[in-house]
Amino acid sequence: MKTYKLLTVCALMLLMACGDDSSGGSNAENGEEKQSGKVLTDPLEIFETRVPKKEAYTCDWYGSQVVFAQQDWICSFKYADMDGYVYVQGTPTGCNIIMSPMPVISVDTAVLYVNGKYETLSDLTYDWGGNHHFDSFRFTYDGKVYEYSRSTISSITIHPCHEIDCLKVYESDGVTLVLDGCGLAQDDISKARQLPIVCRFADVETGTFGDFTDTFEFCPDDSRLMGLAE
Repeated sequence: MKTYKLLTVCALMLLMACGDDSSGGSNAENGEEKQSGKVLTDPLEIFETRVPKKEAYTCDWYGSQVVFAQQDWICSFKYADMDGYVYVQGTPTGCNIIMSPMPVISVDTAVLYVNGKYETLSDLTYDWGGNHHFDSFRFTYDGKVYEYSRSTISSITIHPCHEIDCLKVYESDGVTLVLDGCGLAQDDISKARQLPIVCRFADVETGTFGDFTDTFEFCPDDSRLMGLAE
């Protein structure tokens, strides 16, 4: 009888121990779930990128083929309480000529990573920006339209002096301006570029994007800077 009681007590102790192990396992799983929900801050860890490919295109009457590469960008996204990055992959589908050949770009993929969540941007459109290549792109998210553009230009060459650097925000109609984050105040240069962003273009040889530190500077020959207060 004593042996039976001893075995019964041991069995109960083993069951309690197993219950403790089960609880510990549950905590570990919760920890893993919490870790998987970590908000990433390095754009090169957020997206799976590619090395752009090159291809030759025939441009109307130009007389010879022109080689264009796929156009890929990673840009920061900051507005209100939203913070993240957007990744765009574009591929040339043809060629137009306005003084010089320029590609017609079709968007392959556009993904927004904001506040730790991924969103596919099905309506993102890209504009090459004419012969002077003032390229830009825009998309709809959270009831607003966001346009990536530039806040400064060269008044001598009439070309961009750096990559896309600012954001414009519109109502859902894409016309009514909410905030021109690229604007240049006429009396105070410190009020310019109210919505700064950092955009990096993929190297067409290596697919790398470089550093995402904001190194923005106004084009030194931007005529709009004349007479403005520093």
